[in-house]
Amino acid sequence: DMAYRVVADHIRTLSFAIADGATPSNDGRGYVLRRVLRRAVRYGRQNLGADLGFFATLVPKLVELMGDTFPELRKNQAHVTAVIKDKEESFSKTLDKGLIR
Repeated sequence: DMAYRVVADHIRTLSFAIADGATPSNDGRGYVLRRVLRRAVRYGRQNLGADLGFFATLVPKLVELMGDTFPELRKNQAHVTAVIKDKEESFSKTLDKGLIR
C-alpha cells in the first residue's frame, strides 16, 4: 500500500514539474527531481515487482485524470513521457548493475 502511494505521489510531482519546464539533472531543483524519480522507480521495481519502463507508462493515466484541470499536462504529455522514460531507463541500468553485485 505504501509503495503504491509513493509511486502515485512521485509520478504527479515529476509530471507537473517536467510539464512546467523542469528536468531531472545533477544540480538544483533538477537534482531533487532526479532523486524523486529514482526513489519511485526503486520502489516500483523492488516493492511492487514492476518491470522496466513501468513509471513512464503511468503518465497517460495521470493526464486522463488531471488533464482537464491542468491543461499544460495534456499539452506536454509526450515531452513528460519521453523525459521520464529516458531517465527511468538510465537509472534502471544503474540499478540492475547494483543488484547483480
